[in-house]
Amino acid sequence: MTTLFRGEIAKGERVTLREKRLGDATNDYRWRSTPALSRFDAARPLTMSYQQYLALYREELLYPSPYRRSFGIENSTGRHIGNVMYYNIDALRQEAELGITVGEQAFWGQGFGGEAVRLLVQYLVERQGFHRIYLKTLDWNERALRCFQRAGFAEYGRSSRSGNTFVLMEFRREWLSDPRSEPAESTPD
Repeated sequence: MTTLFRGEIAKGERVTLREKRLGDATNDYRWRSTPALSRFDAARPLTMSYQQYLALYREELLYPSPYRRSFGIENSTGRHIGNVMYYNIDALRQEAELGITVGEQAFWGQGFGGEAVRLLVQYLVERQGFHRIYLKTLDWNERALRCFQRAGFAEYGRSSRSGNTFVLMEFRREWLSDPRSEPAESTPD
């Protein structure tokens, strides 16, 4: 069993998921205001000043929403390389939506994001009791699609918004206990 330290929620071989800190604001602001990274979320880059962002960030840390939780992703040397979150929490249905950003490009395509996703899913299912975790990702983001498939997510539909097509994916708790209930591998169109 992996020993967790204060603020850590999950620890893998190469990444640790931990509570957000005020010191993360600098990286988060940089990542969210970079057009190339915003494109992966089908979002516009932040245009507010860092000081405005920091005030909102501080407020979110002091008064967190009951419908959203965000964690920092650290590599094995303690470097903050991204964030993983769950939101749209539905306590009645025991489900939530998952999101991830690996903001440091030097860590793309090396499995850091996949490990973070698997750790968050394990945390949500085993320690928080969620039955379903779902997400959406842009249909052209092949790296994210492979990451989510390797983490056990399966496509259940597609949607379009503002000229973008999203692949809708889900992970269900029962897939852990009964491998026969896992969906068949989907094939590309």
